[in-house]
Amino acid sequence: GGFCKQWYQRRVRVRKAEQNLCKAAIFPKLHPVVAEFAGSSHAITEDQFYMLEVEDPWLQEIVKVVDELIVPLKSHLKEPIYDSVLAMSISEMSEYLEKLVMTCSFNQLGGLQFDKRLRSLLTYLSTITQWSIREKFTRLTQIALILSMERLSEVSEYCSSSMMGCLSEGEIRQCLRLRTDFRKEEIDKLTIDV
Repeated sequence: GGFCKQWYQRRVRVRKAEQNLCKAAIFPKLHPVVAEFAGSSHAITEDQFYMLEVEDPWLQEIVKVVDELIVPLKSHLKEPIYDSVLAMSISEMSEYLEKLVMTCSFNQLGGLQFDKRLRSLLTYLSTITQWSIREKFTRLTQIALILSMERLSEVSEYCSSSMMGCLSEGEIRQCLRLRTDFRKEEIDKLTIDV
């Protein structure tokens, strides 16, 4: 009994230290970079889409912050602690980005660009982790898919294929309302089976 209690108390203290490290040193530097997403237009032209395909400053800045701030911790922290700090940072990034996305307006090209950015971010983050990060981005991946669809009818087809497990009907409609080229009346009429 005593050993288990001491081990548990130690684990609680370590977890609290990991959270404090994230809150004090990582999140304050990560948040402003992620927040830049909301500062740019997502109702873009074809020219803007292709320019962002060549060079995406927002994505480059996130990679730079993670490379300079989080990756170097690997050599200073024990592996389980580093993995925990990395997991907390990735979760925070995903949750914060989702909140920001839900405040933006998109056209189809903007939705396609967001989907592309998200895939690139996942690919990069996969290179610095030893575990799958996809589940932390499941909701965002589904939001990106909705935002990139060409027609509203695609949403009904996709939802009926039971691949939209994380989002409720209301959340799907909320995502669709972010699209400037979809009419509210048509979104309201849409049949969504989740």
